[in-house]
Amino acid sequence: MGEGTPRLNAGSNAQPDTEAPRAAAVQLGGEIAVVRGELDTLLGELDRRRHEALDVPLQLRRHATGATVTVLAFLLTAAGGVWLTVWNRRRRARYTARAGRFRHALARMTEHPERVAAEPTIPGKILTAAASAAVAALVKRVLERGVEQLMAAAPENPRRPDAGSSDGARARLAPGRTPDAATEKT
Repeated sequence: MGEGTPRLNAGSNAQPDTEAPRAAAVQLGGEIAVVRGELDTLLGELDRRRHEALDVPLQLRRHATGATVTVLAFLLTAAGGVWLTVWNRRRRARYTARAGRFRHALARMTEHPERVAAEPTIPGKILTAAASAAVAALVKRVLERGVEQLMAAAPENPRRPDAGSSDGARARLAPGRTPDAATEKT
């Protein structure tokens, strides 16, 4: 099974006894060369298309209208969002709007007075405590990392003078004497 001797194949006109192994190798080598040439052609085309697709100036020249419309749409959307926000703030800042919101708040207060100064529920208290603890732990960890990075970045200099005396100590030294010579004789 699977060994496939050509002599048993009735439809084959080739006679393996007359074909030399060298001729079969040459034929296979030729087929390999043809396939390799086709593969090289395909890879060259793929490389050309990749360079073309990633060439931004070329793509902008080819699709100038689409790129322009897209950029304008983004700009108009951003400008419209800013305008809408400003317009809404101005509208809400008017006295009539503020009076309307105040009237609405008074109506809600009179309809449901139990909701005006309601105590937080037990789950609300638990959630608030958990969030507070998580934020505190996060802030502590960030501060510890910052201090560790500062300590690692600071050069280790055991003979570093005090922060306030670097200029003052030099001013008190006699001319021609270094701070090290002054400490050695005292």
